[in-house]
Amino acid sequence: METNKGSYILLIEIKKDCIVNLHHKEIKINKGLYAYIGSAMKNLYQRVGRHMTFKEKAYQKHWHIDGILENKANKIIFIAMLPSHKRLEEDISKEFAQKFQFIEGFGASDLTVKSNLYLIDNIDYFFEIIKNFIL
Repeated sequence: METNKGSYILLIEIKKDCIVNLHHKEIKINKGLYAYIGSAMKNLYQRVGRHMTFKEKAYQKHWHIDGILENKANKIIFIAMLPSHKRLEEDISKEFAQKFQFIEGFGASDLTVKSNLYLIDNIDYFFEIIKNFIL
């Protein structure tokens, strides 16, 4: 049975250091490859589509990730969608936290994990974690 809810992972190339405002606090994010983990327990495909077209459609900022996506130099280079009736976002983040550095407080305000944004310095580990949630 197909479902339009679940979790997703965006792999984003940040081409130069940037500043993102989170709750009136500036966070510096250095250039590099980052994974952002999110969930959409309604309209998964539409949420990911919104992220993909954020710059072109000039959406109003709503999620932390919008602060990264609004910068034209930053680019989503890979997306993993995990349709599921279960919200896997926190479980995925816990796995990423064991292997990667993270930006504390980014995108995880409603979870027990410290972040949903991870610096990916080993692409093999990145895909290994994703594989564990797909299989």
